[in-house]
Amino acid sequence: MNSVVRNILFKVTILAVSVSVPVLSVCADPQMYNVKVHLHNDGPAAARVRILAADSQEYAPEGSAVRKTKAGESYFYADGAFVVSLPSGSARVVVSGGLEFIPQTIDLDVTGDREVTVQQQPWIDMASRGWYSGDSHVHLHTGGRINVTIGDALVAARAEGVNYVNLCASNNIGDDIRDADLITGKPHPSSSGRHLLVFGEEMRSSIYGHMQFLGISKLVEPQYTGFDSTPHSHDFPANFFMAEQAIQQGGVVTYAHPMFKGQPWPFTDELTAGTGAARELPIDAILNMTQAVDVMSYNSDEEQSAELWYRLLNCGLKLSACVGTDALLDQSTDPLGGSRVYVKVDGPLTMKNWLEGLTAGQTFVTNGPMLQLEVEGAQPGATVSADTDKVHVMADVESHVPFDHVEVVVNGEVLFATSVPENSEETLMHRHRFEIDVPIEQSSWVALRVRGPSHPLVFDGPVWAHTSPVNILVDKQPIRSADDANFFVEWIDQLLRVVAARNRFVSEVDRQQVESRFLEAREAFLLRAQPQ
Repeated sequence: MNSVVRNILFKVTILAVSVSVPVLSVCADPQMYNVKVHLHNDGPAAARVRILAADSQEYAPEGSAVRKTKAGESYFYADGAFVVSLPSGSARVVVSGGLEFIPQTIDLDVTGDREVTVQQQPWIDMASRGWYSGDSHVHLHTGGRINVTIGDALVAARAEGVNYVNLCASNNIGDDIRDADLITGKPHPSSSGRHLLVFGEEMRSSIYGHMQFLGISKLVEPQYTGFDSTPHSHDFPANFFMAEQAIQQGGVVTYAHPMFKGQPWPFTDELTAGTGAARELPIDAILNMTQAVDVMSYNSDEEQSAELWYRLLNCGLKLSACVGTDALLDQSTDPLGGSRVYVKVDGPLTMKNWLEGLTAGQTFVTNGPMLQLEVEGAQPGATVSADTDKVHVMADVESHVPFDHVEVVVNGEVLFATSVPENSEETLMHRHRFEIDVPIEQSSWVALRVRGPSHPLVFDGPVWAHTSPVNILVDKQPIRSADDANFFVEWIDQLLRVVAARNRFVSEVDRQQVESRFLEAREAFLLRAQPQ
């Protein structure tokens, strides 16, 4: 067991204190007492907090923004310390610090004013290994009822332990594009050295899919297309036009929530219907207009999204695994970073270094387990040559939540799988490590996937994690799959039928511009379907 975990001590100090300014709670009670909670982690810390009192009601400090998870549990963010007024009797305070911290539960007997000090305890420190977490898809302002500021976003990032937060300007109902003026191509000045807040963009199309732009210096327009009764109701430009603008600005493009649950094929008989699925992703991927795909999202199906990603990788396309939760900070949603991408950063944490690591494929995605993969000594994002019919794989999985399957995935197929024995409920960390030789008959990609049961600490369950691939070239041949290339030929044909059925273009020139780019991608997939 990790020595950090083995030596964890939970220290809770309870002292009598007189609080001159009481904080009112939701429920009136003649026997109310003030409890002050200090949050520490090598100094004052931020945390996500839930409080359940003796009357079975949830409480929060006066004036705090209270959100609810999809499971119906209330939470608020606190920075350094807070005071809450609670009824007499037993109370439970749950303090969480994101995926790298062990949530702490403090049971109190509230018989008077109290002061509580909570020393937060990490079970792992990924930044010390050069891995920094991120969330590509977070919204600060969406018209929600909660009044939030950039400072609130920084507290949330610190509380969840997320190092890079892409705060997306967005809208799809009019000209009110929120937070567009905050896009500068640099971290916001309120960022800290360990937590970068960078304003980017979510570009939305009602039929082509949604994209996030990271690291752009100004809003890419139009910010949305194809939505009824809006200033941009036409299906023009297609996504590739905006993606190209983002890349010209030095930005990185990733596609949001690629496949929704129960959607093995993102087209239906109703050709004119809108969808948020990543329909244009194959086109932009093969034309080098996107660098990553959000394999995980609160709004998508990880297994289905991964299958789509596998098919693209099988065509020899380089697409990094990324995560965008689609958390809404001014509404009640699951918190940002509940699923996240970890990027191996070369050098210190900067926006430039983080985005370069993301683009290079030096990533893994997770809602709990931490992954390490080496293939012939190379880590995710690398390309290595093989002169034998097998490659050596080292896998190491560490997790605070249980997982039960670790799988080596080669070209979309599981070539090695191991079941992980169930650990005791009191185990603070679960770990599984192995080394094997995996047969390789042709140029291939190799990745690590981890699965597990649902768990109360996992928001976007069940437990799931995946590395970006290591590419293995045999005899210097490219990675190719005729079946998957033909799959995307049919995919593009269907999208062309959608475009024709909707017929939302101002001019024939606009239609031809979209269709010609789609046909260019179709030809590229046809070429990859030919025998080598």
